Amino acid sequence: MYEYVKKSEYAPVRKDLERIINRVQNEMRKRYKLTFQFRLIGSGKRHLVTRICGGNRGYDFDYNLIIPHPGTGYCYKANVIKQEFMSAFKIALKGTEYSFPKDSTSALTIKMINKNRICHSCDFAIIYYGSCDENDGYYYLRNNKKQQTYEFAFRPLKSDIEEKVNAVRKEEDGWNYLREEYMLLKNNNEGKGKSSFSIYQEAVNNAFNHLILR
Repeated sequence: MYEYVKKSEYAPVRKDLERIINRVQNEMRKRYKLTFQFRLIGSGKRHLVTRICGGNRGYDFDYNLIIPHPGTGYCYKANVIKQEFMSAFKIALKGTEYSFPKDSTSALTIKMINKNRICHSCDFAIIYYGSCDENDGYYYLRNNKKQQTYEFAFRPLKSDIEEKVNAVRKEEDGWNYLREEYMLLKNNNEGKGKSSFSIYQEAVNNAFNHLILR
């Protein structure tokens, strides 16, 4: 069974993570002349941070690290960008209790581990937007493990989810209804492998249909 993590617990962790990101920004700018912005996404942005009751995996945050568009006719060397970020994170994490970054398929992952228990973790995706309109989509740095190469892969963004969320929030007790629906679906999904974002979309649609289209 899942439970919500209180903001009083995860808010200080978010501040620590963003201090680490600031250090990474300094290292990337100083060593590689590359700047980036960052943006909290996922459950942390939505204030829907969850974890398994009594589990040993803790809760997680997700950030997009947004590098500039390379410009017309130019492209980034994905393997070089990944290695530069890995090196900058290793420097930024010195003196902290976080593990060194792990190179996963679409992100860099760090974890806070205490007595073989993951207290919390964080995934950092490296992206750039394909146009001035951020709603069109973005390119994310992917470790293509089958081909043993790095690449920037396009991910489209076409969704009316946030419009539905805004409509639900305007209803009396709408946000609490959405939180309850999300937790219900999350617990029903245990062991079934559906992603947290898919569960969130389903919860939003259910809340919208019940509160707005009833």
